[in-house]
Amino acid sequence: MAKKECEKCAKAYRLMYRVQYKPIKEWVFLCNDCVIEVRKDNEDYRYGGTWKG
Repeated sequence: MAKKECEKCAKAYRLMYRVQYKPIKEWVFLCNDCVIEVRKDNEDYRYGGTWKG
């Protein structure tokens, strides 16, 4: 199975979440732990789907 690297913590995972969380509105892949961290009280957070390797 394929893996992607989390944009925030730089670890590789088989399950990633496509999100926007910065004012730049750039789509990135984050792991579950990082998504939980960045979405809290973040008006720029936007979910864009789940990637499964």
